[in-house]
Amino acid sequence: MGEPLWSAVWWLVPLWSVGLIVYVAVRLRKRVGGRQWSIAMAALALIAAIPLFPALAAQRIQAPPTQVVYRFDDHRWLEVTGWMCEGALTYVDAKQGIRTEAAAQFYRIVFFPYIHPSERYIAIPVEDLSEFLISRDGGRTFGPADGQIAIGFRNRYGESRPLVEDVKQFVVADDRGFLETKNGRVLQSSLPIGEYWGLTYIDYPLAPSDETMTYYDEPGFQDMKPKAPEVKDYKGWTHMQCDPNAGIVPPKTSLLGAPGLIYSAEAYTIGAPIYFGWRIYTHLRGSRSSAI
Repeated sequence: MGEPLWSAVWWLVPLWSVGLIVYVAVRLRKRVGGRQWSIAMAALALIAAIPLFPALAAQRIQAPPTQVVYRFDDHRWLEVTGWMCEGALTYVDAKQGIRTEAAAQFYRIVFFPYIHPSERYIAIPVEDLSEFLISRDGGRTFGPADGQIAIGFRNRYGESRPLVEDVKQFVVADDRGFLETKNGRVLQSSLPIGEYWGLTYIDYPLAPSDETMTYYDEPGFQDMKPKAPEVKDYKGWTHMQCDPNAGIVPPKTSLLGAPGLIYSAEAYTIGAPIYFGWRIYTHLRGSRSSAI
């Protein structure tokens, strides 16, 4: 049975049941004047319509849900507004009265460890590490420039940026960001000085031959760290989290629980006899036409 035909049949079973019960109620009231019978039949018609409620709910246009996906502490957090954990990203600081859109749409959370005690410098990684959403004023504004990973000509790892699955942790502390990977890389932003503070992430140099980029000569990179700083007594979350099913309305064919039981009863007690009766009638009619 095709999808359009099945959809029509699905709607017709409860609608037919409701119509039939209402018709019987009207006929009883006219013939015997039984008001109680009419009320009882109307109640049965309402019950027969219960399988339609999930379908009607599925047709409603709902606003996308908003959920907290990360907490820095008790008064700062990140919200995503959208479906399936993707959408607009908002930074909130309840104590300072700050509510800033960091990404207008299409933001998806990351799953590696994320530790962020820093309050002035906010760095939020995107899903594929192609950039970092950056604020340098405590979340009041983001951008217009985003943070980027810069790689020298003699990168010892042979890759333009770390793979997401290889990230050990991303720590943002002391107004700097530190991205550690499982293979020993430590990419970090510059010291909180200068115009380009926090916008460029480069590797910690393990040997003089690694120092091939001019970034290493800049004042902001004169205090490179071999590992991310240790954060003690962190009050926030260590990972982003999100419910992909938030706000999702059951599909119109969802017949779980009481709606499913009522629908089955209607289909087998009212719908089935009518369906098979119609099949027999059309078959007999066709046979008579062939005989003539």
